[in-house]
Amino acid sequence: MMAAVQGDIPLLDAEMPAANGVATARGLARMYGAIANGGEIDGIRFLSPEIVAGLAGRRSLKRDRNIMVPLSFHLGYHGVPFGNVMPGFGHVGMGGSFGWADPASGLAFSFVHNRLLSPFLVLDHSGVATLGNLLRVGVGKARKHGFRPVSEFGAPFSEPGAVAG
Repeated sequence: MMAAVQGDIPLLDAEMPAANGVATARGLARMYGAIANGGEIDGIRFLSPEIVAGLAGRRSLKRDRNIMVPLSFHLGYHGVPFGNVMPGFGHVGMGGSFGWADPASGLAFSFVHNRLLSPFLVLDHSGVATLGNLLRVGVGKARKHGFRPVSEFGAPFSEPGAVAG
């Protein structure tokens, strides 16, 4: 675990399903963007509309056995099972990095850390709904008043020889 906290590159290069998803924020947001828009993004179809519809799953108040709070897991994705706190579905990782898609609004976003924040999973996850709501409000205002796309926002990262870089 200490290697993960310190950003050990060989650990990040390892392929451990459901244990160490490694992605850029832009790449993760594009994946969820396709899910939020019927399986297609930038004119390229990645998933059929039927598969996208099946990813949402059903909301429930079933308690998660690991973090002891209600989560609605379905096919590796989860949703917020109460109210309209955060519509859509996605996945929050151990360090608080996450990707989210809201097919009803066509909105998708991701947030990726370059480190693990806390040994306490609940604290790592605590900012997701707040950040999600801020993004939804901001996107709603931008759609209402108009916005200008920013292409290639942010700086790409690469680590020579790294599979995940």
